[in-house]
Amino acid sequence: MENLWLEPMSKEIEMLRAQDIFEVVQRPKDKNVIGSKWVYAVKWNESGELDKRKARVVVKGYTQVIGENYDKTYALVAQLESVWLVCAIAAARWLHLWQVDFVLAFLNSENTYDIYME
Repeated sequence: MENLWLEPMSKEIEMLRAQDIFEVVQRPKDKNVIGSKWVYAVKWNESGELDKRKARVVVKGYTQVIGENYDKTYALVAQLESVWLVCAIAAARWLHLWQVDFVLAFLNSENTYDIYME
């Protein structure tokens, strides 16, 4: 049986490689090396049929050490009231809304730390 997740995993690695996100190095002995894992998702279209499979490699953030791997944490999220306001304006003007998936959105933040991941 063929691996159904091989193509999405290859796409993720190639996307990261094309953005020059990482370089392969020897495992340092004096640094905190963060673990990683793959997260998989199946996307369905409007008629309930399989649209695509997505795979993302993520770090196990709970293994990070403050001051060594990061100095602050935050996540940009929309306030619920803002979402309601946008929906109300769209409804009043008969506009259509759609979802946008920002690929590699994390690249918009600066990082001053060298992060070692396995």
